[in-house]
Amino acid sequence: MNSADQIVFVLQVVLALGPMAVYFLALGLVNSQARPCLVRARSDFIVLTIAFVPLVVWPILTLVRYGHPWLATTVSVGVAALFIAMLPRRGSGWVLYNVSPRQCRRLLDQACRRLGWSIQTEAEQAGQTPDAIQTADPTTADTLHIGPVGLTITQDSLPGLRNVTLWVNATKPAQTPEIDRLIQSLSQEIQHESMLPSPAGASLVLIGATLLGVPMWYLFQHMDLIVRAVRHILSV
Repeated sequence: MNSADQIVFVLQVVLALGPMAVYFLALGLVNSQARPCLVRARSDFIVLTIAFVPLVVWPILTLVRYGHPWLATTVSVGVAALFIAMLPRRGSGWVLYNVSPRQCRRLLDQACRRLGWSIQTEAEQAGQTPDAIQTADPTTADTLHIGPVGLTITQDSLPGLRNVTLWVNATKPAQTPEIDRLIQSLSQEIQHESMLPSPAGASLVLIGATLLGVPMWYLFQHMDLIVRAVRHILSV
């Protein structure tokens, strides 16, 4: 591998792992706070895409480099179409970080009570006993019905990342004001929450620091090549 190839490889490693490392570092810091963090699902998906898109760009550039531009274009169009298809609609969902499923349900209960609303799971509506509901798996998706406004929330969790996604489905037209009131009430409840730093936060920070250390190590190991390349560019 000549000097030019080494420089390209180093830059590829930095560009591929750098955004992902920053994402895990930020996620770890969020999970180390004293209270949960509420973000829109659409914004969360865009940030996640930015963090991992270099891993997709790298093979596309490799296809172009080895003389397969049409295949690279096809892959690019496919990835773009998948992104558009998976991009959440505005106001369709929110992600609550640094929270467990049971804690999220408690915060939703408090937010609904603040508004004078009621909230029930499908199991509660079906009349299951409290013991059966208590022993249900909290990591699975659950559907919550909010009355009397007719909102339905699908609660889906990722315990490893300590986040819960709330997908809001309106059962009646023009229910945007009720959704906004619920999210505002939930945000107020979050401000009164106080917790100790979670082990998940420290683990995510460690993962992010490790991912960031790999490209930095490559960068410092080949700093002389990069300096020579920069000098060559500036002297042209």
